Amino acid sequence: MSFHLEWERLARQAYDQIPPHLRLPVADAIIRLMIEGIPTDAEPGQDGRWTLHAGDYVLVFVENELDIYLVAIEHA
Repeated sequence: MSFHLEWERLARQAYDQIPPHLRLPVADAIIRLMIEGIPTDAEPGQDGRWTLHAGDYVLVFVENELDIYLVAIEHA
């Protein structure tokens, strides 16, 4: 099964600002979201938001059936 991942504009901008040598864990986490949906190590938060740690960064996303909306990428 695969999931549709939609990047919110600010998440895309945040990804572009990550130094290239630190992007691999973030890219791996994004691929996991597309394949697994909500991974078992994702942490539930407020308002239906989830967080997933990816190296030095945290991905913030929401899920609706087979759609995942990546709303933020923040430095951990």
